[in-house]
Amino acid sequence: MLKAGRAVRKLLAERRATTALEFAMVALPLLLVSIATIELGLIIWTKSALQAVAADAARCGAISGPQCTGTNTISSFVQTEAANWVLGAVLSSTSHPLTVNVNGNVNTAICPPMTVGNYETVQIETSFFTLAANWLPPPFDNITIDVCASFAT
Repeated sequence: MLKAGRAVRKLLAERRATTALEFAMVALPLLLVSIATIELGLIIWTKSALQAVAADAARCGAISGPQCTGTNTISSFVQTEAANWVLGAVLSSTSHPLTVNVNGNVNTAICPPMTVGNYETVQIETSFFTLAANWLPPPFDNITIDVCASFAT
């Protein structure tokens, strides 16, 4: 028993590997905070990019631009422009498609109706694909992005 106590005291007095041990204790939380920060940045970027796309689409529809009339619909304009703005890994057409609603089809809880004048209103909705979705806790694992824009006709 005396030998075991002496061995434990000797082990506790050892200081050669403290830096490696401290790094091992700090590395995992630091990595998780770093990944969460990157994910949050991607969410904010995606939302602001889709907001810009919605504003461009509403303006295109309101002025009857060539990209939004005839066989070219506002929805196809949104799909094309969103592909240029947003990372393809974040918005994939199969697993996380963009839902585009125009004028009477918009969700009035998200896009309040304009009561004065005539407006072209575009709503874009998508679910955000987080790169670390399998091991991040809620609410980071399932995020829906809704944006809305209106432009006077």
